[in-house]
Amino acid sequence: MTKRRDVFIFVSEPGKTEQAQDYLGEFLRSLDGHPGYLGGSVLKECAGELLPGTLVLLLDFESTEAARALWPKIENTVNPLYPDDKSDKSPDQGAAFFANGGASPLTFSRGNGLLARMLHVHAAAVDEFATV
Repeated sequence: MTKRRDVFIFVSEPGKTEQAQDYLGEFLRSLDGHPGYLGGSVLKECAGELLPGTLVLLLDFESTEAARALWPKIENTVNPLYPDDKSDKSPDQGAAFFANGGASPLTFSRGNGLLARMLHVHAAAVDEFATV
């Protein structure tokens, strides 16, 4: 069985980064008990290379099947992975990272309006190394 990691990159609404961090942490913990969910992490960009308030959510699963089983359970709830307005089919907003200082307003449409989802990646582990 191949482990899977889902990576979601967000930008928090200006002035609400701490609140967004807490929200993402609570979301991670709310998934406890889902079959095949191994946990996750909330990361905050710290080098000043991306937009202020950039946060990364990592979700780890024992398999792609375990990850896929989660989506139907949460797609109609308010959470950071799906738009608050379920009729919203707008794409991720990652292009704003490359706007070269030009105006690229973000839409904070996730997690009760706390987050703009920039990018998401669903990836199967093909190699891992850890020091012990």
